[in-house]
Amino acid sequence: MAPTKLFNIFLLIAAIALLINVGSYGVTESSDARYAEISRKMFVSGDYMHPDLLDVHHYHKPPLTYQITALGYSIFGINTFGARFFLQIAILIQLILVFQLSKLLFNNEKTALWASIIYFSFPLVLISSRNLTTDAFLATFELLTVYCWVVYRKKGAIKWLYFFTISLALGFLTKGPVVFIVPLIFILFFNTSERAKHNINIHHLLAWLLFIAIAGSWFFYLVAENSIFLDYFLGRQTAERFSENVFGRTEPFWYFLVFSPLVGLPWFFVLLYLLKINKRLIKYRSTYLILLMSCVIPLIFFSISSSKRILYILPIYSTLSILTAQLFSLTGENKLKPVKFIIIGFILLISTVFVAAPFIEKIDLNLPISIAILGLLLILTTFIIFRKTVLSGKSKLVALTLITTVVLLITSSHVFSNNELKVNATKPITDFIKQQKLSDRNILVYNTRKSSIAFGLNKSIISLNNGHESLARETQFETSENWKKYLVDLKNDDEVNYLKQLLEQPTVLISNKKLTSNTEWILNHYKNKKEMGKWTIYY
Repeated sequence: MAPTKLFNIFLLIAAIALLINVGSYGVTESSDARYAEISRKMFVSGDYMHPDLLDVHHYHKPPLTYQITALGYSIFGINTFGARFFLQIAILIQLILVFQLSKLLFNNEKTALWASIIYFSFPLVLISSRNLTTDAFLATFELLTVYCWVVYRKKGAIKWLYFFTISLALGFLTKGPVVFIVPLIFILFFNTSERAKHNINIHHLLAWLLFIAIAGSWFFYLVAENSIFLDYFLGRQTAERFSENVFGRTEPFWYFLVFSPLVGLPWFFVLLYLLKINKRLIKYRSTYLILLMSCVIPLIFFSISSSKRILYILPIYSTLSILTAQLFSLTGENKLKPVKFIIIGFILLISTVFVAAPFIEKIDLNLPISIAILGLLLILTTFIIFRKTVLSGKSKLVALTLITTVVLLITSSHVFSNNELKVNATKPITDFIKQQKLSDRNILVYNTRKSSIAFGLNKSIISLNNGHESLARETQFETSENWKKYLVDLKNDDEVNYLKQLLEQPTVLISNKKLTSNTEWILNHYKNKKEMGKWTIYY
C-alpha cells in the first residue's frame, strides 16, 4: 500500500485513540484545570478579551488558547471532552504537518510516514494531548510556521509568505514571544541551504505589518485600556519570566537535559545511536544539521531560562522525529540490532509494568486486571509481528511503536478515570455535590486554589485564603471590589466578618487539610461531612 494511504489509515487510528476517552476523567490541577476554568468563564461571560480565573483577571497568557477551548464548549458543552477536544485536533494537525514537512525536506513518503508515527509515539506528545495548556497549540503554530517558510523558500509563491506571518502571529497570540525560538533557529540554518526566490520587496513589508496587526491586536487593545499593561507584558511576563523565578517554576539547569530523553522514549535513544553511525551527514548546510540545531539550540535556551515546565520543549520533537525517521531510513538492516534492542526493550518494559502493576499492593492506584491482560497481549503482538508478518525489519519496529502508543494512550486515560482524586482531579467531589443537590449553595474552598471545582460545578466558588501561596492573586487590574466576594482573607477582620455573613446561610466547605486553630470555628456551621480521599466536604 502506498505510504500516503498508510498515513491516512494511521491518522484515523490516531484520531480514534486520541478522542475515544479524552473526556473520561475530570480536569486535573493545576494547568489543565486552570485553562479549562478560564475558558469556561470566558464562554459563560462572553468576554473574550479579559481572561478571568476564579473571578480575578488573569493576564499571564494571550487569549487564543482560551478562545479555542471556549469554542469547544460551544460545540460540546462545558465538560472535559469539550475542554480537551481541540487539543486532539492540534495533535492531528501536527501529525499532518510532520508528514508534509518531512516530504518537503527529503522527498520520501515512507520516511514521512515513519516521522509522523515516531512523533505520535513520544510520551511528551501524549502528555500534551491530555493536559490543557498553551503548549500543544503553540507547537502546532510553530510547526505550521516552519512548514510555510519551507514551502515559500522552495517554491517562491508569495502567498506562503503571508501564511508564514499569519501562523507566526497566531503563535504569538498563544504564548507571546516564545513562538520565535524554534522557527527562528530553523530558518537561520535553513536559509543557508535554500536560496531565496525573491529579493526583499513590498510583500515582505506587508506580510510583517500583517503579523504586527494580528500578533499585537490583544496587547494593543489592553494597553489602550490601561497603560500599565505595557510594563506588565514586557517586564513581568517576558523578561522576568526568563531570568527570575517569578511564578515558582524554577528548576536546575540540567532539568531538560535529563527529562528530554525520558519523554522521548524510545526513539530519542535510537536517534543518539543513528547520529553516531551517520555523523558524516551532519555537515554545514545539510538538512540534517538544520534539524539537529533546531532541537539542540532551543533545548539549551530553555535550560538557561529560569522558568521550566516539561511541555515547554514540545516544539523540538517534531523536527527531532523527522531527523530520526530520515536517519533510520538510511540505516542498513545489518546495523539495526541496537535499534531493535532499544525498541523491543522499551515495549517489553511497558508490557512487564502492565502485567505486574495490578498485583503490587504498594501501588496506591485502582488498576484493573484488564491492564495485565493488555500487557500480555502486547508481548504476544510483538512476537507475532516479528515472527509471522511480511513487513520489513524497519516497518515492524515502526508498527510496534504505533501499537504500543495506542495502548499507552487508551490505558493511561482509563487509569486516570479510575483514580481521579489521586491524579488531582476533583470530579468525584463535584459529582457528590451535584448528587446531594448542594450546588446552588455558596461553595467555599479552604486555603487552596482549585479551578477544577469551579469548572466541575460550572459556577464561581469562594476561596478562603489562610496564607496559601496559590491564593496570592494579582489584583492590580481589577476595576471594582467584586473580586473580594470570591477571595476571602482569613487574616483580615473585615473579610472574616463577610465570611460570617455568608455562613448564616447554608454553604458547602471543601478542604484537603486540617483547619488551623484560628479557623476551626468555621466547622461549627456544618452538621454533615463526607470524606473523599484527602478531601473533606462539609455541608
